[in-house]
Amino acid sequence: MGDVLFLQLRLKIDNRDKINVSMRTRIPKTTDSMFELLAKRIEHFRRQGNEKTAENYTCVLKRFREFMRDKDIPLKDLSASVMQDFQNFLTGEGLQMNTISLYNRILRAVYNYALDEGILRVNRYPFRKVFTGAEKTRKRAVEKETVVRVIGLEGLSRSEEFARDMFLFSIYTQGMPFVDIAHLTKDKIQSGCIIYQRRKTNQRIRIALHPRAEAIIRKWMVESPDCPYVFPILYNPQKEKPVKYSSALRTHNKRLARISALLELKEPLSSYVSRHTWASLARWLGISDTVISEAMGHSNIETTTVYLASLNVDVIASANRKVIDSLVNDGHKRKKFKEYQEKEKRLL
Repeated sequence: MGDVLFLQLRLKIDNRDKINVSMRTRIPKTTDSMFELLAKRIEHFRRQGNEKTAENYTCVLKRFREFMRDKDIPLKDLSASVMQDFQNFLTGEGLQMNTISLYNRILRAVYNYALDEGILRVNRYPFRKVFTGAEKTRKRAVEKETVVRVIGLEGLSRSEEFARDMFLFSIYTQGMPFVDIAHLTKDKIQSGCIIYQRRKTNQRIRIALHPRAEAIIRKWMVESPDCPYVFPILYNPQKEKPVKYSSALRTHNKRLARISALLELKEPLSSYVSRHTWASLARWLGISDTVISEAMGHSNIETTTVYLASLNVDVIASANRKVIDSLVNDGHKRKKFKEYQEKEKRLL
């Protein structure tokens, strides 16, 4: 009898061990390490195809590791004072407050994920004393005279010339964002128009091509039939290889920075400046905010959506012509005046 009971007890223990082993293989091991959890979230976003989010999380992980000097921290030890020190570290590194806000919000998202998944049981509210808002950014548009100087700039390298032309192409196409220029495919150019959907808002945009925009397309269009893109931004024709957008954006802004140095500009040109400049020039010429908003594909302005049905593409094309003509005409005037000055010098 005793042997039977012993065998029954042994079977129960063995079965319990099997169940525990089975449960350990089914349930993934969780971690309360900040470094590891950030890395896991990066992997998650990459699997989801959210490359931009994954890149932002990667930047945060890199900065947080630098701040912690590669010494990991358990999530339960993340406190308001640690986060304040991290914010001060980022400020000392020269980061802008909106970038710091993004980094803080990403860490907060990871912390909240840990709470939701039961990895962390107690919320210490470590983000209550750091900046997670949005700071009003400085004016990004440049004056008309600066754009005229950019148009007439000579002696550029081929790469700088390409960056200059992409900057101007954005202005010539109603402030088209660089991300949309980079992803612009050949099939989106139809009957003298560009018809595409904004990557940010998914709004459909139709742009009547100005001759100057058409000239830039003819000049730089990728000839390879294997490349769907109009411009060699996400594709390197020489190496016949794709280029990551984040890398292309950095390269574009570095080239614009070199052009800014040549022109001795106080505020450097960037991928954002051309878009803001088109809007500022349009407003300066008396074009209504409603037309400007639709031309730029703003979908989050209520007043714009009211007039979407009534605004014709010709109205927007007319606004775009006014902006470009103001730049071209001003450039002609400057050229004529320079020729007059040189003639006067010769007479003297």
